[in-house]
Amino acid sequence: MARVTEGDIVRVVCVGRMADGREFQMSPEGEFLEFIVGHGDLLPELEQAVIGMAPGESRVVVLPQDKGYGPRREELVEVIDRDLFPKGIEPKVGQRLRLPSDECEVLQATITKVTETEITVDANHPLAGQDVLFNLTLLEIVEL
Repeated sequence: MARVTEGDIVRVVCVGRMADGREFQMSPEGEFLEFIVGHGDLLPELEQAVIGMAPGESRVVVLPQDKGYGPRREELVEVIDRDLFPKGIEPKVGQRLRLPSDECEVLQATITKVTETEITVDANHPLAGQDVLFNLTLLEIVEL
């Protein structure tokens, strides 16, 4: 039976669980993730975890925050004057935004608070600061 090696294209189902027990899907319900092993599409530890697996096999991977989504960084939380928010867009808590950074990068941020005068945005990954457990199931190694 074939086993995954670096460079293979694989299809996996990946369900994550946070320390408080809440689960989240890495892909839409009933679908799978497809990636090239070692290409950098997922967290490196998840990509490495599928190496050696055979189709149908499952594996549990526990990632502490320093190997997963990193520590929560307060400098990535910013309060913006509501007058600076683009006209015609009504800000809502939970809304995702793309914001320019000082390093000429684009950050993904989430609105966490809205008042009459200010909008608070958080550019931390939603799982930053948390240890995460992943259940990986290899569906197939894609043949080219």
